[in-house]
Amino acid sequence: MVVVVVTLTLCLRRRRTENDLSVRPLNGGKSKEDNGDAVSMQFDNRQFSYKELKTITNSFEKSIGKGGFGVVYLGYLEDGTPVAVKTRSESSSQGVNEFLAEALHLIRVHHRNLVNLVGHCKDGQHSALVYEYMSEGTLQEKLREKSSESLTWRQRLRISLDSAQGLEYLHKACTPPLIHRDVKTANILLNGSNLEAKIADFGLSKAFNNDLQSHVSTRVVGTPGYLDPEYYTSFQLSEKSDVYSFGIVLLEVVTGQPPILPESVHIVQWARQRLAKGDIESVVDDNMRGRYDLNSVWKVADLALRCTEQAASQRPTMADVVVQLKESLELEEGSERVHGSYTGSGDADEYAESSDAASQSTQSGRVLDLVSGPAAR
Repeated sequence: MVVVVVTLTLCLRRRRTENDLSVRPLNGGKSKEDNGDAVSMQFDNRQFSYKELKTITNSFEKSIGKGGFGVVYLGYLEDGTPVAVKTRSESSSQGVNEFLAEALHLIRVHHRNLVNLVGHCKDGQHSALVYEYMSEGTLQEKLREKSSESLTWRQRLRISLDSAQGLEYLHKACTPPLIHRDVKTANILLNGSNLEAKIADFGLSKAFNNDLQSHVSTRVVGTPGYLDPEYYTSFQLSEKSDVYSFGIVLLEVVTGQPPILPESVHIVQWARQRLAKGDIESVVDDNMRGRYDLNSVWKVADLALRCTEQAASQRPTMADVVVQLKESLELEEGSERVHGSYTGSGDADEYAESSDAASQSTQSGRVLDLVSGPAAR
């Protein structure tokens, strides 16, 4: 099955690069004639004119992103609030209805870990979505940084927990449930000095017809490296498809590696082989330089492998993932309370040893059993 994962990933890579934020049709791939007015009538939020968009973006002066749909620009509302203006280019193959469908999904979801839709524009041939501006970029960008400013383990845990809570809301609190279908580090946006994380880009999202459905048959879309192999082969989309993709995100958080390594090896295969030998040190991101609680990292690594099981039935729910991440964060924070936050000076090995001892003293007997975890696989 590992061969299947790698093969389908490499095939899909030609169709969609990892950084492509394009929005695909939500109606089974059949593009309708543009009838944006009918769609626009369903919006309750602010409607911008094209002239207003030119004003708030200073004639579309600063580009902050680009995808198959068009370009994202930085703008400022009348009160100075920064926003991200996601435009649809005339050359886009996507119909206006499909473009606005992303906003229709966002109107019905309200959670602090989901990006907030400010408004939209349907003015003649011009279409755009206006979002809150996330000042710190994407998780993907942060994980690729190779500097002293690299994310700490505690920051990575908080970002992972924020993102997991957003997905849990989509799966459990929305009626009917909503499947994101494009969970990846490039779609986890960060904001503020505390790096609050929010899930973005709902262009591929799929809603169930009712609360009783466990899956829905639909065409395969997604990003190479993150795509659930069971969904790819069966065309059966479920909440567990998002769980698989989030498992890839967790592996990136632990390792700092992309989903597909330079030697064309999938991150699941690469990590599973090493963790099966109990070799956590060769897996953990070097940028953290040993500054983490060992049990906390093991717990997340084990969780990531369970999320990426080949059979969807063997994967945890996002509610389970949230619980496990909270416990992992408690382990890390327990170490910091006993020994203080690591400030970047001192010996990394000494910190790892002391944090490991601290985690054992604060777990109340909940130390991760490595024999039953990744090392036993």
